[in-house]
Amino acid sequence: MEKNNQKQNTTIRPPVVVIMGHIDHGKSTLLDYIRKTNVVEKEAGGITQRISAYEVVHKDEEGNDRKITFLDTPGHEAFSKMRERGAQVADIAILLVSAEDGVKPQTLEAWKTIVESKTPAIVAINKIDKPGADVEKTKMGLAENEIYLENYGGKVPFTLISAKTGEGIDSLLSLINILADMEDFTGDANVNASGYVVETNLDPKCGVEASLIIKNGSLKKGMLVVVEDCICSTRMMENFKGENINEATFSSPIRLIGFDKMPKVGAEFKSFLKKNEALEYIESWKINSKSPIKATKGTEGAMDKKLIPILLKADTSGSIEALERKCRI
Repeated sequence: MEKNNQKQNTTIRPPVVVIMGHIDHGKSTLLDYIRKTNVVEKEAGGITQRISAYEVVHKDEEGNDRKITFLDTPGHEAFSKMRERGAQVADIAILLVSAEDGVKPQTLEAWKTIVESKTPAIVAINKIDKPGADVEKTKMGLAENEIYLENYGGKVPFTLISAKTGEGIDSLLSLINILADMEDFTGDANVNASGYVVETNLDPKCGVEASLIIKNGSLKKGMLVVVEDCICSTRMMENFKGENINEATFSSPIRLIGFDKMPKVGAEFKSFLKKNEALEYIESWKINSKSPIKATKGTEGAMDKKLIPILLKADTSGSIEALERKCRI
């Protein structure tokens, strides 16, 4: 009976889409055009340095409003771990490739992440408005790297766009909706929300904040959210615009303020109506979590290496993680 009820409550869920590709191939400009706001000017050096999430509404061919959630992941190679996390959270991936520059190392790295995560993908060939754009050469470069597009020896859907002028953007959004319908993403708004942490940071005034993507269920004020052994009430809950909200459902990006400690970025979250249920989940997680990493002795000759202490400071924990990874290389 419970399974039958679950099927009855299941409805179509808006897709969560991640945009990936090489630096300067137009990811932030594309989102900027779609959202009619400006992201690029707010970023240091014009490079996106955090995972951000945005909701947009697009009318389909029948005139119905279709909601799409976009994840904007960094394109610089130093942030590969954050890109990998974005692909895990997303339902659909867009590989953005410049028709002017063609396939680059981060293009291939992003595609590898998409393939390994088994995420349905669309290739968007951008900058077709540029004088040096060569779409056929770009298609050939993709094929040479085993990225086979539809009508070009493969099955990967693609579209031609200009993030600057807006040419082809409607086709891209329609293609996203078509792929979402084919994949049949569904959710149950009647169950407690669950999803993933996409970013965290410590605000000097508000405390620990976290951005979450709800993948199923609904989250209401008065509930408790648990990420591993971290807990937070939904008393201060915002949408992606920074507006206070009382409820959110699947595929929505939200921001919670007031975690008791910094949640792990990329970790799954669960929500509960009662505090004792939340605490029981935390205790269960502690029991089932992996044992602490044991200290190991260094290998012979390790003492000959010089250790240089470095103090890292960034606006979000995701950026810190990426910088730490870069320093270890």
